[in-house]
This record gives sequence, C-alpha cells and structure tokens, in this order.
Amino acid sequence: MNVLILILIITLVIPSNSLDQNLEGLKLVHLLYRHGDRTPIKPYPTDPYKDISNWPVGFGQLTTRGVMMQYELGQWIRERYQGFLGSNFDEQEIVVRSTDVDRTLMSAQANLAGLFPPSGYWKWNPALPWQPAPVHTVPQHEDALLSSHADCPRFDQLQKEINNGQFMRDIYDKNRELFEYISTNVGENITDIVKLDYVYDTLLIENIYNKTLPDWTKGYFPGGKFKELRDLSFSVDTLNHELKRLKGGPFVKEMVQHFDMVANSTRKMFMYSGHDTTLAPVLDTLGVFNMIAPPYASMVLVELLDRSGLVVRVSYKNDSSPQPYVLTIPGCKQLCPLNQFKDLTADIRPEDWRQECGFTEQDTTVQRVTLVAAIASSIMAFTVLVATLVSIFCRKKEGENSRLSARYQRIDQLES
Repeated sequence: MNVLILILIITLVIPSNSLDQNLEGLKLVHLLYRHGDRTPIKPYPTDPYKDISNWPVGFGQLTTRGVMMQYELGQWIRERYQGFLGSNFDEQEIVVRSTDVDRTLMSAQANLAGLFPPSGYWKWNPALPWQPAPVHTVPQHEDALLSSHADCPRFDQLQKEINNGQFMRDIYDKNRELFEYISTNVGENITDIVKLDYVYDTLLIENIYNKTLPDWTKGYFPGGKFKELRDLSFSVDTLNHELKRLKGGPFVKEMVQHFDMVANSTRKMFMYSGHDTTLAPVLDTLGVFNMIAPPYASMVLVELLDRSGLVVRVSYKNDSSPQPYVLTIPGCKQLCPLNQFKDLTADIRPEDWRQECGFTEQDTTVQRVTLVAAIASSIMAFTVLVATLVSIFCRKKEGENSRLSARYQRIDQLES
C-alpha cells in the first residue's frame, strides 16, 4: 500500500515528459505562424491617427502586445511538444526561419523565448530567463518560401491580369457603392480588394487600441460586406492553379522534402515566422483555407506521425482554444497517409520554381558570369595587394642593406 501511495505522489508532483496520446508516433513537425500584434502598415490619407506620434512604435512594427502573443504561443508549443523537443535549444532538433521583416524576426525571437526557457548549462544569467537561438532569413526578393515580395515575373503578370480582369471588375461592379464611399472618405481611389484590406486593417488596429473611429465608418465597420471583401483579398495570390504552384507550392514542396529525409535526420521541428499573406496561400494551396484573414499569432501545424505507417495531419490554431482545429485535405482523411498526401499535392509542387516564374537559363548564366567576374576581380585585387607588399618589402630590404653597407665600410674609405 505504501508503494502505491509513493507512486501516486511521484505521479502528481513530477511532471511527465511523455507526449500526449494525440501525438503518439510523432516524427516531424512544421509550424508556420503569423507575427504578433503590430501598428498599421500604411494609414490612409485622411486617417486621424496617421501621425507616428499616435503610436508607441513605428508603422508596421511589433508592439509589446505582439511580443507577449508570440511568447505565449511559444509556451503553448512547449506544452504541446514536451517530451518530443529537448528542454533547451538544440540546432540538431529545430531550425527557425523568418521573412526578412522586423516584426516577423522579433516574433520568432519572442516565440523562442517562450518555447525554450533556459535550464542547466544554458541558464547563463540567473536574472534573465532567456537563451539565444538563431533565426535564419533571406532577402525578401529572394524568399519564394515565405514572402509575398519574392521576385517572380510570371506571378506579377498573373496578378496584373487578375487586377485588370473580369474577376476584379465583377467585384467592383457589384460593390461599386461601397468602393466609392470608402474612396471618398479615405481620400484615395480604391478599386480592388487588396487596397481595401489595407484600409480595413488600419481601422481594425485602431479599434483594438480603443481609438475613436471616424463617423463615416459607422454601419460599415466592423463586419459586413467590407470585412467579406477584405477576407476575400487573401485568396487573390492563389486564385488559380498556376498561382498556387508559384505562391504556396514552394512551402508544400519543402515539407515533402523534409518528410522524405525524416528517417535519416535528427530534425524534429521546422518553424517559420511569416505573415497573414504567408499562411493564407499555404492553406489555400492545400485546399483548407476558411476564407477568413489569419489573425495575429495564428499558426498552421503540419505533423508527420507513424501510425503503422507515416501519416500527415494538418491543423490550424487561430484562437485561444487549447487544441488546434484538425483540417482535412480534400480527397484524404484527417490522418492522411504520406504517399497519398504526396500524390494529392504533386500538381501544386513546382519542379523548378525559377523556371516557372519565367527566369530563363540566360538569367542564370548572367548571374554566374557576374559571380565569376566578382571572384576574378577579388583575385586580381589580392594579387595586386601581394605584389605591392612584396615590392615594398624588397625596397625596404635593399635600403637596410645599403645602410648596413655604409655602416661597415672599410676605414680607409671613410670621409676625413
């Protein structure tokens, strides 16, 4: 009896490191989240709060509220994957990547602070419960994986065709009165739903911060057709199959590549810090987007589990619920067999993203030539530097020899 009581006490006092039964057989995790709360990116011309003095930080910057959102999300991740991830950051287990934007880089750092509170060796400062962890990034124009600003001529062409095409014209014609009303009141001609989103986003943030909104917003904000069109704007980047390949496809392709390497890798988690314009295209490309703008600190979870065979589970955390919502890939089950997942996503994973974007072999050749020229220039500069140093050294040596010769002349050669 005493043994049973002891076991019960140990069970209650000592936290368990075992995974939740829901995560049985977990092999690999991909987490893609939106940054935390921020200030408006671009206030509209007549915005009464367009002066930066109305805000605690610059436009488009992460706020302390946003830092806390990500810190708490990191704590949630720690609780969910306790027993799967080590207690301290380990570069062999996790890789973190962010877009090259202040608010996403800061969000990743805040998230990691919540995910990896230091212990043992890594508790380097008792007064600071934090340990450094690397966050990787690339310039936005090169970031096909996470950024909406990656250079892709074909994508730009398709977007231009949509903005000038029947899809956007029909939306404008059906909602002309709303577009004209908002345009008049914000002091800017707005004819597409993407620009409409910027206005709605600004109003949403000002409302969050309890700022008194202009009278013209009454009856139009929040909700209604204004919000409906704003939410619709997040489908524009993936409106057709080709756009899905160019925008959400690279992320799905990277996940599949990681799945294929899981047997020979120590990696357990890939974490990505992005934007609402990152999450929505990935969800839409997978066919599971709910057509609602992803809120701050929302997160897509893609887990690879071994349940008598590898299966993929896609979930979405977009509110304060303790468990994320499990989604179903069209044509599959919630626990989608890996081979079936690969088959279902094969046509949205680009074979050669740069080629599909319209970059030719000539573009690649020019880049290579530029690189070779840069290397050659560096070598030439180094050669000139070495030759100069050698020349200086030789002249110095000759001077020293000359002075030595003068010092040690024969006595009969010295001046009287």
